[in-house]
Amino acid sequence: MTSNYTDQINIEPADLNKIPSEPIPASTVLLLRDGKNTVEVFMLKRSAASNFGNAWVFPGGKLDSEDIMGKFSNQPVSTKKEIGDIEVSYLLAAIRECFEECGVLIANRNSGEVFIPQDEKENKILKKYQFQINNNEISFYNILNNLNLYPAINNLTYLSHWTTPTTEKKRYSTKFYLASLPSKQDAVHDGFEGVDSLWISPEKALSLYKSGKFPIILPTIKSLEAIRLYKSTNELLSKFINSNAS
Repeated sequence: MTSNYTDQINIEPADLNKIPSEPIPASTVLLLRDGKNTVEVFMLKRSAASNFGNAWVFPGGKLDSEDIMGKFSNQPVSTKKEIGDIEVSYLLAAIRECFEECGVLIANRNSGEVFIPQDEKENKILKKYQFQINNNEISFYNILNNLNLYPAINNLTYLSHWTTPTTEKKRYSTKFYLASLPSKQDAVHDGFEGVDSLWISPEKALSLYKSGKFPIILPTIKSLEAIRLYKSTNELLSKFINSNAS
């Protein structure tokens, strides 16, 4: 983070006389779509009072107690390669947070088909559920059960893993994932933790950051740098899927 943003982003420093806090597990999603000869990524501006307030971030947050494999032990949650329950929890949290913060649901129908809203009525149901979950009126996993869906963890591709430095009071151990915007879904900030949002090319975001007009933190900067040279989501995801497999 450059000195231009030190006073803009709400980050509470740690008391260096105390033992650093343990990092809290968290997940973040870089939601992608194709732009004009480049990929675009969805970003949210966090509310000023929240941690990292005023910064532009990707949808994400800490793991909840419900983000465990057992919630879907009787449903077809499958993966291309065998992964442990802890990794599944990160993936589930990423999908849940994506829905909470921007209303995009990365899921499959029980038939195995990718979830694509069939009509405007189904889109309105999603918006209703997004409002309810942000008001603590319903759990994410009850929403999925009500809609006969299960989380499409295979549609997330690992990007990186960052841990907050000990100089900060609130620390996170955050895994970053890539995912394509599902067909016929729109990403819109929730109005709670996210007060603004946009689709932007990595190149433009980094340019605005360098000019002092786009507050972002180091993991966000490095994530944007990692995806800046790709011209399509297929090219980008294929590259990282192959990298993770090797």
